Amino acid sequence: MKPQFLKHLLIFQLLVSLNYAGDLRVNIINGTSNESGNADRVALLDLAAGMVEIASATDVVKSTTFSELASTGQAQYLIRATLGGVSYSAMFVPTPGVTAWETSITVYESSETVHDLNASVPFFVIYGFEDKLYIQKRIILENVSSPPVTFAGTPGVANLHIPKNITELEYLTFKSGTMPVKTAPIDTDNGQVLPNPIKPGVSEIDMAYYTAYDPNTTVLTELVGYDIDHFHVYAMPIDLNISAPGLSREGTDNENGLAIYALEKVKAGTMLEFQISGKGMSESDPSEHEQHQQNTGKIVIENRIDTNVELTIAGVLIMAILISLFVSVTQQSEDLKQESVEMLKRQKSDLLKQYAKLDEASSGKDEKDRILYRLVSVYKTLDRIK
Repeated sequence: MKPQFLKHLLIFQLLVSLNYAGDLRVNIINGTSNESGNADRVALLDLAAGMVEIASATDVVKSTTFSELASTGQAQYLIRATLGGVSYSAMFVPTPGVTAWETSITVYESSETVHDLNASVPFFVIYGFEDKLYIQKRIILENVSSPPVTFAGTPGVANLHIPKNITELEYLTFKSGTMPVKTAPIDTDNGQVLPNPIKPGVSEIDMAYYTAYDPNTTVLTELVGYDIDHFHVYAMPIDLNISAPGLSREGTDNENGLAIYALEKVKAGTMLEFQISGKGMSESDPSEHEQHQQNTGKIVIENRIDTNVELTIAGVLIMAILISLFVSVTQQSEDLKQESVEMLKRQKSDLLKQYAKLDEASSGKDEKDRILYRLVSVYKTLDRIK
């Protein structure tokens, strides 16, 4: 393993010693017409420098070119194109030793009329405590419009409901693509909406909040914003009493200590009123729900990546190289920062998987070195902006 480590370290030192600069042409693709497109504005951000905007162009027709881009070992860029007030992003990593690059970014035309939108509620969880309820819910929105368009309008087109009598909104996020961003509800005559556009593909709305709870009886309301074929409701503890018109008990999730209920064919605009009563859990006594998320009583979603020997070696190699590379950066917009970090993590995962599949003895040595270079670049950029 030592010869391999030294070889890759030498490659790394050689790569970072190079200081190329080149021109980047960004082609705009109209995803609605599947042709060359336009953008109101295209910006280029340097992630390695802390997401600083280093260049921009307005009223772009078909393409624009950014000049004198550095392609050193830490070079990572975020391209952001805006059309009709909606922003679209793409990552770009320059190849070393090249003085001209070309990439593309896809934008979509916008529509204020929502159509061809599939909605589902994978979980709506009610946790009963001694004097409060904790609600977690997720709404999945799948924009299957054809030709594809982005749904956007003022003040917003994404429906949701947060009761007026909540005592605390723990979080509310909207995810379109890879990274959830914080958002806030807007009150309208027809209910609450989010300002976030619904782009082609899958979007997720996640929220959690607290309300006061009287064990004798409490009413929890939910204004349904979309037609839902199968509306799942989960409750903890299992013997928490929940009733509503059309609500039926489906079973029990013994592993997680949840009672399972369901509503069928719920129409958009329906106001659900859940009658809740019964003894809640004691937050000071974790033994009541110790086997479910260790003291929290809340759903935790984990993402895991399968590993093998090659992947492990690659990870150790990169981390050993990067121990002394941490550079703090000036704080920028938190939403942009999180979006960039998530993009980098996704790229890192893909590259690690590619690296692990390559055989050192195969004819793909150049490809392996290229992936290693990109991995080093991703790790360095993550270290600077996380």
